[in-house]
Amino acid sequence: MTRDDQTPTGPAWTAAGWRVVLAVTTAALFACWLLVDWRGPTFQIQAWLSASKRTVDGDGPEQTTPWQCHLAAQRTVQQRGAQTLHNWSDDELIGRAIRTEDAMRPQNPTNVTHDWAALDYVDPSLRCRPVGGDEKPKIAFMFLTAGSLPLAPVWEKFFEGNRRLYNIYVHGNPDWLRDRGFGESMGVFWGRAVPSGTTHRAEPDIVKAERRLLANALFDDPMNEWFALISESCIPVRNFRYVYRALNSTSGSRIDCGSGAPGPLMKTRYTARGEYAMLPEVPFEDFRLGSQWFSIRRRHAMMVIRDTKYWPKFRLPCLRRGACAPDEHYVQTLVGNLDAAACQGTSTFVSWNGTKGGHPQSFGPEESTAHLIEAVQAQQRGRFLFARKFRPEALGALLSLTDRLFHP
Repeated sequence: MTRDDQTPTGPAWTAAGWRVVLAVTTAALFACWLLVDWRGPTFQIQAWLSASKRTVDGDGPEQTTPWQCHLAAQRTVQQRGAQTLHNWSDDELIGRAIRTEDAMRPQNPTNVTHDWAALDYVDPSLRCRPVGGDEKPKIAFMFLTAGSLPLAPVWEKFFEGNRRLYNIYVHGNPDWLRDRGFGESMGVFWGRAVPSGTTHRAEPDIVKAERRLLANALFDDPMNEWFALISESCIPVRNFRYVYRALNSTSGSRIDCGSGAPGPLMKTRYTARGEYAMLPEVPFEDFRLGSQWFSIRRRHAMMVIRDTKYWPKFRLPCLRRGACAPDEHYVQTLVGNLDAAACQGTSTFVSWNGTKGGHPQSFGPEESTAHLIEAVQAQQRGRFLFARKFRPEALGALLSLTDRLFHP
């Protein structure tokens, strides 16, 4: 037998086999990219697209509900190991939120349209949003946290039985989210983390986090009408239905937009970036002060993410760390100057008795009593819907009060 008649040697077959393996692997990776990363690297949208298929195509007798979409999105986040709803940059997120809002409300900014087919060019995920006239306005609860949510069980009790009337968004410490995150054991908080950045007290990155939360909530659900900023040390002091009725009974927003008490504080903070740094966009007489913890309407949330006048000034670094406190001035100045009549005072109670280092009073198990809750409820004609700051060790005492907290 000549060499030409012999079977090809092992190395030749090995090279050919590797070429086949490489081709198959490349095709598989490309298919995964189409499934996971199509139209932007977002896990949430892929779940919405999958959950809404029967609704869009008209296959099957049942229509996919928003809650089914939400569950599908959560499963996708969990199964694919994602820590956040998506991984868009701030600019991309805000751009999507603005384009979607403009497409939904081209004529009348006070009414939500439901012609989702017209929004295909904005994002296919909108096909799985509310489509019927029976959908009610929702409250977007935006949790701005330094890490975990130690009082989450109290909020779980608060949310019970009201699933179609709220959405949750959590901005946490990126390191904490990476190491621990909000898994299935977190109940209603599972899968609700937004892409987060490191924040520092009284620094501009706190306001960046607020804008990030607002943009996520605006884009996520067109039925989000109220946007309540909540800290990890905050609890509700009324039941859900009371909060819902109280917010929707007014056309304004629950935010402080005051000119500040007489004294040097306002001037010190105004000039903390430089004596003339805020001019000409923000003259001193337009500078406002108020609690960071607001509950604002959708139109005011849109003002915040559309803003290109005030934000470039308030995002400037402070000459002395912590001296600017933009979280107590930026949104307050914006809304206070563009819609002053809508400022109706914060809905979050805080006590400055016994303050230490500029921090308000915090409540432990001993102070977390029925008497405290009743006192908060009675203040300022029942204006307050939330209260802070409660320490993590107060959880047991607060859970024992849930019947009193959330009674009809």
